Amino acid sequence: MTLNKTQIMTNLLSSLIIFCCSVFSVHATNIDNINTATAAGAKVFYLVRHAEKNQGADPSLTEQGKLSAKRLANVLSSTLLTKVYTTDYKRTRETAFAVAEEQHLELSLYDPSNLNKAAEVLLNQQGHILVVGHSNTTTALAELLGADKQPVINDANEFDRLYIVTVDKNNREVSTVLLRY
Repeated sequence: MTLNKTQIMTNLLSSLIIFCCSVFSVHATNIDNINTATAAGAKVFYLVRHAEKNQGADPSLTEQGKLSAKRLANVLSSTLLTKVYTTDYKRTRETAFAVAEEQHLELSLYDPSNLNKAAEVLLNQQGHILVVGHSNTTTALAELLGADKQPVINDANEFDRLYIVTVDKNNREVSTVLLRY
């Protein structure tokens, strides 16, 4: 049996619509689960590495990095954050600022050389919290919050990981989702 172009396009379009609906349904379910979890006293941490940076000792973001920071703010725009944490470096502050400004929050600093203390402080918080760090601290902090072992971030070109770590009110049950933005 031979299909003509119209039948092929109709089949492809139908498949695409079914796929999109299933993706939306899964995404909506994940958001509902996160919202239900925070209502029950859980906390949700959004951990990212800073956006693309210039060269130097304490560089600012590149133009691409500024766009990435705005994209992150857009991704988190429907999430009411309670706090935004960042390290005291230009690239992390600039990445976090795009989100904090949109949500009318002040930046809070944490020390990336003492991740145990940072995790302790975070686990005593409530609500939805963004944490902006570095390639060598973001996965380590996710693990300290209870996530399973995570792959190392490629320092040269990986700037789009978004960890969503949900921790129950007793800091015992943890759920981790890794997205790209």
